[in-house]
Amino acid sequence: MPLTHNSIHYELTDLRPPWVKSTSAVLFHHGIGINMDMWSQWVPVIAAHYPVIRFDMRGFGESKISQSTQTWTLTDLVTDVWGVADAVGCESVHLVGESMGATVILAAALAQPERALSIRMLNGTFKGQGIGELPDWEAQFASGDAQGWSKRMMQNRFYQTDVSPEALAWFEAEQAKTDPAVAIALGAILARTDLTSKLTRLAMPTAIVLPDQSPFVPVAHGDEFVRNVKHADFQIVKGVRHGLPFVRAAEQANLLLETLNRLTN
Repeated sequence: MPLTHNSIHYELTDLRPPWVKSTSAVLFHHGIGINMDMWSQWVPVIAAHYPVIRFDMRGFGESKISQSTQTWTLTDLVTDVWGVADAVGCESVHLVGESMGATVILAAALAQPERALSIRMLNGTFKGQGIGELPDWEAQFASGDAQGWSKRMMQNRFYQTDVSPEALAWFEAEQAKTDPAVAIALGAILARTDLTSKLTRLAMPTAIVLPDQSPFVPVAHGDEFVRNVKHADFQIVKGVRHGLPFVRAAEQANLLLETLNRLTN
């Protein structure tokens, strides 16, 4: 199992023909409560053309980092991103993130813009102010485990008809494994983040894709984002809650592929 120097678990998937070696890799970052397998339906679409790098965010999946040993910061999460890129030998990558993962890849691109070929944010934001539900998390974790929080999160992420019952069951089971201390710590980082003043620095191709019914990220954040980022693309996906990249995986993966092809050709 490949790990970075600070125990972040990652995987590189390359389904290109062996004679195709020139395209840049795409690095995917998931959000709170799940693991890198949430991108599973994206992999065959993208990895047939571009190497795909996925990793488990610290505290989730096989990235066994305990929050109790230190107070995490956004800088730590940015270090994880570029540590994964370093581990697979990529000087520069296309960055794709969902939910808090979108906020982290944005911060990573701002920290090392020469390494970010493009940014694609899905149901994510650039600031904590205005995000819904976060103040309720500590009460939802009051039982000492993630069961109650996970059930509430499932309501926030999905409508029951979004995907198959099997897919929803898998997602809820994985989400229920969340360590409350990890979720609360990461939620606190997100709540105090504000990258607004730095957005004008973004020069790489950037896109933000928001569902119109997320209880967390308001569509107004997308409007504000594109006012601050020149030439940024903004897409609103109707009829979707906060599970956008999971319930619209095929659609969004193909849109990403179109964008990558346009940027590289």
